Formats: sequence, structure tokens, C-alpha cells
Amino acid sequence: MSRRVLFAALLIATAACSGDEAGSDALNSGTPAASADELADYRPSAQQEADVVATLQGLFNALETGDEDLLRSVTDPSLVMHFSETRNGETTFGSSTLDGLAERITSSDVALIERMWDPIVVVNGPLATIWTPYDFYAGEAFSHCGVDAANLMSGPDGWRIVALSWTRLQPPECDLHPDGPPAM
Repeated sequence: MSRRVLFAALLIATAACSGDEAGSDALNSGTPAASADELADYRPSAQQEADVVATLQGLFNALETGDEDLLRSVTDPSLVMHFSETRNGETTFGSSTLDGLAERITSSDVALIERMWDPIVVVNGPLATIWTPYDFYAGEAFSHCGVDAANLMSGPDGWRIVALSWTRLQPPECDLHPDGPPAM
């Protein structure tokens, strides 16, 4: 999936969340309600983008290493996570808490490797959203791929993930990392 397609999806999602008539028209017509130029105020500085991406990468690093302290350093204690999983044409939804994720990563016998690419970041003051494709491996075994969407808030200790949602799909419904499988 191209960066342009992901950005268009983010624009449509933004329009849908606005609750205005233009947003409704955008969803019905398939045309984004706002152009990239209209979102210029939300483009992050290079430093903001790097910091937001590094925060989500910190979560991925915690998954891979089983480091609960790192996980908690990049997330807000109230973090709630939601996902949708589509298998055999059936979609289900689920959620998890930060404590549930911490238990999973510290008890896993294999590295949980999640890799993102082509992230799209928008920022408004202390609020950031990152939208990025990812693939996921349990050790050397491919598990799934999809898109991560994270909301972050910035405070005295920097950016923290406050909400995380993702799709869980199988190719060809989602793309694998352009670099191929992770090196083990």
C-alpha cells in the first residue's frame, strides 16, 4: 500500500471523525474532504516526526526484547488497545490493556518482532497520530500484518502512546515489509 493511499485513508478518517456534512459527503463519495494543503498546519517538524516515530519504535523494541520497563516508558498507564482480525472472511474485534501486553511480552518464549514502514505522522500541539503499515513475527514465524494507528500525547516526559489500534490481516490483504523477513 502506497504512502499516498495511507494518507488518503487518514484524511478520510479525519473527515469521518469531524462529524460535519463535508465529512459525510467525503465518505459517501470516496473523496477526501480535506487536501494535503489544508492539513499543512498538522505536518510535524522533522524533530516532532522523529520523536513520535521513535516512541512507537520503542514499543516495538519492548516487544522484541521483552522489556517491560521500556514498554511502560513509552506508554501511558491508562493505555487501551483495540484490534480487528480478519481470518477466513470473518472479522472479530478485541482489546487489551497495558498490563495484559506487559504479561504477554515478558512471558513469551520467542521475540515478538513488529516492523513498521512509511509512517504518516500528524501533530497538533501535544497530540500526535501515527498511521503505519506493519508486519509481525513470533520468532522466525510470520504471524500477521496490517496497519497500526497510535495516538500520542506529549508531556514533561516526552511523547507517550495513549491509544493504539491495529488491523490483523494476512497477505494479500496487507503488505509485508519491503525489506523482506527480519534477519535472525
